Amino acid sequence: MSRGDRWLLALALALTAVGLIMVYSSSAILGITRYQDPNHFLTQQLLRVALGFAMLLIAARVRLRALERWAPVVLGVAACLLAMLEVAGHVSHGAQRWLKVGFFSIQPTDLARLATVVFLAWWLKRRPPAELGFVRGVLPPLGITAVVSGLILLQPNLSSAALLGMTGFAMVFLAGARLRHLAVPVAAGAAAVAVALITHPYMMERFTTFTASWGQAGSGMPDARGAGWQLDQSLIAIGSGGWFGRGLGCWLQKYLFLPEAHTDFIFSILGEELGFAGATGLLALIALLLWRGMRAAARARDPFAHLLAAGLTLQIGLYAVVNLFVATGLAPTTGLPLPFVSYGGSALLANLAAAGVLYRISAGNDEREALTQQRWGRAS
Repeated sequence: MSRGDRWLLALALALTAVGLIMVYSSSAILGITRYQDPNHFLTQQLLRVALGFAMLLIAARVRLRALERWAPVVLGVAACLLAMLEVAGHVSHGAQRWLKVGFFSIQPTDLARLATVVFLAWWLKRRPPAELGFVRGVLPPLGITAVVSGLILLQPNLSSAALLGMTGFAMVFLAGARLRHLAVPVAAGAAAVAVALITHPYMMERFTTFTASWGQAGSGMPDARGAGWQLDQSLIAIGSGGWFGRGLGCWLQKYLFLPEAHTDFIFSILGEELGFAGATGLLALIALLLWRGMRAAARARDPFAHLLAAGLTLQIGLYAVVNLFVATGLAPTTGLPLPFVSYGGSALLANLAAAGVLYRISAGNDEREALTQQRWGRAS
């Protein structure tokens, strides 16, 4: 383990530590109100961090050849767990996304998104789109991604399904697919999103509230006491933080004005407590992690390792960007957590495992950017 890029581990753990602080700060009042214990959510998150740290250590030592060999099996298990949600899933907030296992509940979506990236890296190494063309090279991996995304959409979970689709498109492109070959699948994905919005009224309500907020810029949030309440309170929290914030624990939104403050909108609380300086520091940590992840991908000589590192990094980046866009009113409310920072179990374990795999990949890399040079050398 001493040969890898230690920044990947340090940055992931630093973000997790920030998350612990912010989870406690944002959930203490909710813990008192709901469980008569201000430490309830902190205790739960500490347990998950311990499990996640163990996952990180295990993933950092995993043999990439073994992971590559078992990729189809891992995807098959993840797909079966997603299918089980339809018959044995636990419903919460109108979504059937959790499986109860004893005292624990897991979200198979988080396993499925990692398994899909591993499988695509395995598939695309053996069937390069640049050599096989559109029908044999592009459609099969995107079709498999669409099936997994469809199972996620059934929960319903449009945002996670869409981001998994975007990750699949990016990996197929990085494997050598031509942009013109991706035009038809992109159009099909956009059509699927439109159908999901039409058939799920609450999704359409969020989307129309978002578009209305841009159409009425400067005149206040539309339906600020209804569908636009979360976004309105989020912007109030961020705007009131100023340059250096109100101070840790000195925020007003903790008095239950902002729903899901410790999960989906934890960035808003950080902005209120730590201000522009704190928010910039958090963004810097995320950007550095993404840079080191893509650096590991660029230096990987093996196609499987290259695509795996790129896919894992892109996935973390997409989740972070969408969460930040939602908190700042640049995207409709989705319910996606901020990687490493938001309260949650399955997502934290998946992201720490991804950081461990990225570290393992970096440990076997050369100093030169092998596959990146090859790809763009062919393009020129």
